[in-house]
Parts: sequence; structure tokens; C-alpha cells
Amino acid sequence: MAGNCKIVVLCKGLSEKNNTQETYSKLLESAGYNCECLQTLKFEFVNISDLRTCLSAVDRYSGLILTSPRTVEAIALAVKEDTSILYHWEQMPTYCVGSVTESFARNQLNLQHCVGSQFGNAKQLAEKIVLDIKKNSKPLLYPCSEIARETISCIVGDSGISIEKIIVYRTLESETLEQELPKMLEKSSIFVFFSPSTVEHITAQLKKNFYNIKDIKAVAIGPVTKDALINSGFNVYATANKPEPAALMQAITVAESIENLKKNNLT
Repeated sequence: MAGNCKIVVLCKGLSEKNNTQETYSKLLESAGYNCECLQTLKFEFVNISDLRTCLSAVDRYSGLILTSPRTVEAIALAVKEDTSILYHWEQMPTYCVGSVTESFARNQLNLQHCVGSQFGNAKQLAEKIVLDIKKNSKPLLYPCSEIARETISCIVGDSGISIEKIIVYRTLESETLEQELPKMLEKSSIFVFFSPSTVEHITAQLKKNFYNIKDIKAVAIGPVTKDALINSGFNVYATANKPEPAALMQAITVAESIENLKKNNLT
């Protein structure tokens, strides 16, 4: 694992591979890196008919919360047979975490009143919602993962704003992770972790095969993923403050500059 790391491995989910890898790859490759994707997760959509029922009752809600592209995919599935369900939602506020989620919401669902995409994590988005939404307003519809943290629910709920949460997908380990991870470890690579779930499943494989976690150059997308890496025993090489290619590129560049400076001081 020693040497100059010019390979960046994106640890992502199956449905994310084609949708978002290209945007990260283009920027990283323009800076001289080789970019590869390690299929770490797969997603299973659930409660889609219940989600359709919620979306059809638009008058019950004051807006929508979307924290990942997966929730956008779930909504697209729910309205596949009748996209007119989204007509009135198009004019309502949609609170997004990150520009990637906003782009998905605009392009796949035609939701044009997206708010908060400049915020890179759930805490920042929740604080924005508290500023925008009046107490005793109609609930915000919040489709999310089975393992979603309670950050948004707690911050927004404690402020007297109602949220209606519905689980729309599960996160599972990719069937190919066990075979593909050792191949990536043979190269001198920087591993980019996009969520605590990617940390969990890669950590399990590393321990199962007796790899030294400390040898991994681990980059976190966001503070929650950083905490997950630290708790799993990784040395965090860098942290991107937003789930965006430019933020990732900046984090890696700064980390490498610091690393090179330390090396030069030792010589």
C-alpha cells in the first residue's frame, strides 16, 4: 500500500455506479488520477405502494425531504405508471442533501423548487428546514433508508415541525465485494467511503481476510462517514465536507500536499 497513490477507488452502490461515478471520474482523471469503482452495496426498494399512496395525497404535506439519490429512485418507481402524481409536488419545496441528490430530483422527477443542496450533510439540511418551515405546518414527507440516522427527525421534530417518515429502501452488501476488494488492495489506492454502510461492509471483509485496516488510505464523504471510519479503526486520510466531486478533489489534494510536506521535512 506504499508509494504515490494515483488510483482512487470509489466505494459505492450498484445503482450509483453508472449514475454518479462518471461525474467523480471526470474530475479526478482531469487531475491525473485513475478512478475505479468498487461495487460495495446493493439496494432493495421496499414499501413502494405505500410511498405511492403518500405521494398521491399531496394536500397532506408541505414539502419533501430527499437525502440521497436512492430516495429519488424510489419515488420514480412509485410514480412509474402515473407520473402526473408529481404535478403538484413540482411546485412544493424539496429539501436535498448535496448537489447530486438535487440534480437527480430535478432531472428524474422535474422537482424544480429544490432547497438546501449546498448543504453537505443531514444536520445542516435539518437546520435549514427549521429556519424555513413554520411550526404546526403540514408534515414534510421523508422517504429514507432502513438504516437512516435520526439526525433530521430529531432536529426538525424538536423544533415542532412534523415529519412523516417512510422507509423506501434497504442497503445490503454487494455479492461481488468479497472477490473484488482484494484486487483493489493489490494496487496503491485511495479508498473513498461514501456512507457508514460502505465502511461497515468493507471493514467486515478486511477483518475476515486479516488485512491491516491501518494500511488503507481512507477518505470520508462527510462527517458521519468520517466518524464511522474512526470507530472502525481506520486512519482517516481526508474528509470531503460535501458529497460532491469538487469537495472530494479538494480534500484529496489538501491531504496529499500535507503528506508531501511532511515527507520533505524528513529528508
